[in-house]
Amino acid sequence: MTYTGKIPVLSGIIIISLLLLPIVACADSSSIDSDSIIVYGMYPTSGSLTVQGEGCLKAFELAVSDFNKYLAGINSKKRIFPYITAITSDTESVLAELTKLDDVKATTVITYLSDVQADAVRDYCTSHGILLLATGPVSPHLASPDDNLIRFNPDNTIQGRVAARWFAERGITRIVPLVCDDQRSGGLMNAVSQSLGEGISMEEITWYSPDTTNFTDILLRLDQKTKTVLTSLDPEKVAIYAVTSNELQSIFTEATKDEYENLAKVAWIGCDTNALLPELTGTSKPAEYAYARNFTAFSLGSDRTVKNSPTYQALPIITEGKSPSGYTLATYDTTWIALKALIMDGSPDSRSMEDAVLKMAEQHYGLSGKFRMDINGDRNTAVYTIWELSKDDDGITWKETANAEIQNDRKDSSAISITPVFN
Repeated sequence: MTYTGKIPVLSGIIIISLLLLPIVACADSSSIDSDSIIVYGMYPTSGSLTVQGEGCLKAFELAVSDFNKYLAGINSKKRIFPYITAITSDTESVLAELTKLDDVKATTVITYLSDVQADAVRDYCTSHGILLLATGPVSPHLASPDDNLIRFNPDNTIQGRVAARWFAERGITRIVPLVCDDQRSGGLMNAVSQSLGEGISMEEITWYSPDTTNFTDILLRLDQKTKTVLTSLDPEKVAIYAVTSNELQSIFTEATKDEYENLAKVAWIGCDTNALLPELTGTSKPAEYAYARNFTAFSLGSDRTVKNSPTYQALPIITEGKSPSGYTLATYDTTWIALKALIMDGSPDSRSMEDAVLKMAEQHYGLSGKFRMDINGDRNTAVYTIWELSKDDDGITWKETANAEIQNDRKDSSAISITPVFN
């Protein structure tokens, strides 16, 4: 049974000091009996976050189903019932739905949110005793030991270190950045600039507004900067670092014009918000340009050893054939961690639940790899997939080229191991 509408108001979780015995007490015992536990999930199903939100929702549902099979396998009478709340991609929707969840005494919510959404609601959640177990938010600005937000993906300080390590791996010594002027991109750029190793320097950033549709002037400035750099460096030592989203297809379409000859002399490197863009596949102009520029980009991924597991292979089936994103995999792990914490501790309030979840996370190795949590309650381990573009008779496709893994909290990029992928 899945709850998607109104349910009886929960009066709390009663703890019995035996394994597998947390109880959800309800006003209407005909709807929820003493062996039932409700777990709250909140996911965007419309707007710009739809693709990631729906993938994470499917992972949440699969994790609940698998956990119930686990309970049945150990002959427990306990069962988990998901209570799913749909939100849009704006902040008002999240706050409105959290208010409703507060009314039914929800103290823990598993969710996928953007940086802006998480920032907008975390004070409300902290003051109302709601613990958010989130995937999606990556801004370093959200790192705080005093709020009720636990992030089960690393923030952009980790991706910044991965990018810096990849620059060194490629032999790049000069970075020419092209960056969207928003909070997420700015946070990533700060992380990258702080992680660059010796011998790698960065030019002044070429910024553009998130609502930009005409990139002519921006690319002319970027081309001029690149030309200046190339007067003293060989092209193979220089890369454009594109911290963009799906507008990269428009940027590449414009860049194919002859007036940007210097941009065509160097490699381009992207980030997690432009990795796997479908617009860069096939036989289109932007795809051909990206392929010619040896474009590579990063996405939150998983240990390759888990890709043969039945659970990993089940995710594309339930997500209409789409390969699971790193956030989808982390959501599956998050749900298991939360449910194990509930089963073991039956924690009735957000602060106790936070302690239980963080302890359980430290013991978990799941689809998205090993979990280690920092002092802010955020994950600081990860596996990133590094993607390149491959070309055959049918056109251009994305292809894994390497995995970057960080398994400890060392701050330097040399702590990241990069392993080539041989397909």
